[in-house]
Amino acid sequence: MSETKSKPLSMDDLVQEVLRTYGREALSFTELASGYANINYKVETTTGPVLLRLCRQQPEPLLRYEVLLMKRLRQLSFPTAYPIARLDGDYITRAGGENLMLYDFIPGQEPEVNASTAGEIGQAVGILSTLQPEPVLQKTNAVHINNCHQLIAEFSQAANRYPDIFSYFKEQTAYLEPLLEKPLPTGIIHGDVFPNNTLFEGNRLLAIIDFEEACTDHLLMDVGMSMNGFCFVNNQLDMVLAEHFLAAYTRHRPLQEEEWALLPVYLQWGAHGMLSWHLRNNLLYHEKPQQLARVRELMERTITLRKSEEIILNNLATLARHQAWN
Repeated sequence: MSETKSKPLSMDDLVQEVLRTYGREALSFTELASGYANINYKVETTTGPVLLRLCRQQPEPLLRYEVLLMKRLRQLSFPTAYPIARLDGDYITRAGGENLMLYDFIPGQEPEVNASTAGEIGQAVGILSTLQPEPVLQKTNAVHINNCHQLIAEFSQAANRYPDIFSYFKEQTAYLEPLLEKPLPTGIIHGDVFPNNTLFEGNRLLAIIDFEEACTDHLLMDVGMSMNGFCFVNNQLDMVLAEHFLAAYTRHRPLQEEEWALLPVYLQWGAHGMLSWHLRNNLLYHEKPQQLARVRELMERTITLRKSEEIILNNLATLARHQAWN
């Protein structure tokens, strides 16, 4: 006698099944603008709106790391959308072949990049830098120089070949590697603070979201990555925005002299690391014109930053002296 296969759940059935584990009833749901990995839904319930996430990038152990980290962030009153516990106290639901989580819904918007928003982000990332790592919160950054080498090894077998990108990537990886080995302060970082991972009301930060890439790394990595998100205009570093970001950040954690000296390198590493993420997920094997355009934008940015290292360093030295006086 053959087994009867169960029919896959419709999205409506999936939402209702998941919400029941929270003791809630879904009235309606709407898909929100999705990133490259997850799918998010705003779900209207009898007790108000929530965010339902289909977690398609991270396996369950890394989702549990995120839950633990969010519990620590709550102690700092950090501005984020916190996960909601089910009736049984767990935070992750397996249904329809998916890992799903429910979060607070925060009705904000993606911000305009300006001096005020750069300062808001600098302050929040500075607060995050004060969170002390502990053994249970140790996790390696997915954006790592070793992953760059693994990508380079795949270039010859990739379904999609980009000779100019591959040539750039090999040379820039070799340039960055010894500089990234220099010892610097480490701690918990978000690792992906870009406008599409933040919610604002006007110029006021409501939440930094999507802590899936959070990990332990050089704290300067978060500075460089976040500045890539909030201190560039027309793909060029804007020193006015940089000043607002750094002034707010250093109120919570002053940068060491070596960090000021290496910040131009970490600005490059932020862009190069994001480029590596796009190649890995999964531009080497799937054609995605929008994602390819982003890779070329990041490549151009990194090349420009490297050519301008000395100028940037001089500008940063002026900022460092100014902030030391204040």
